[in-house]
Amino acid sequence: MMKNALRQQRHRLKKKYFNPFPLHLVPKTSPIRSMTDKEWNELVEYWKTPKGMGDKYNDQEPDALDLFKECHYSKKKKCYSPNVRQAITQMENKLSTPAECEGQMSVIKDVADVLAENTRKNMFLQNVGIQNSCPRSSVRNIAAQLEAEKRANTDLRSVVNTQREQLDVLSKQMQEREELRVREQQEMKKRQAEMEADMKKLLSKIQPS
Repeated sequence: MMKNALRQQRHRLKKKYFNPFPLHLVPKTSPIRSMTDKEWNELVEYWKTPKGMGDKYNDQEPDALDLFKECHYSKKKKCYSPNVRQAITQMENKLSTPAECEGQMSVIKDVADVLAENTRKNMFLQNVGIQNSCPRSSVRNIAAQLEAEKRANTDLRSVVNTQREQLDVLSKQMQEREELRVREQQEMKKRQAEMEADMKKLLSKIQPS
């Protein structure tokens, strides 16, 4: 009788706190006082197994993360391999942060990102019939980097052009100053020659005949 009561309680908990939510949004702390967080998380981990999923997908389609977990669960060992467990943790962490895509596409994108980070060419999404139409983070990062480099190159060209214009102005000013110096020097020589000529004429008049 106690087992039946416990089974019914777990069924109600699963129906209220597990089935309605995507796996990454299932509470990580116990929703009831009579169960510790550790006991709750152990129960949630059991529900996450293909056997425990049971009626979770009665009213909704499984998302990419759900399918990844189902496909990579070892029925023989009744657990996930360390690498799969690590990948699932990374996916759940990504899903807990704000994303550009929404709903199913957000899950697909995060699953695709983790698979791309851990494998060279993973065909999981394609094999389960899911198309990732939301760009991966790496693609977005490259695009953002290229855009930043483009802006930097534009700014650099602007600086170079400004400096070139400033050099042209300085060069023109120096040329004008040099031309002015040459003219002044020529004028000075001309005046000096005229003064010497006038002085010779004056001296010639003063000398006795």
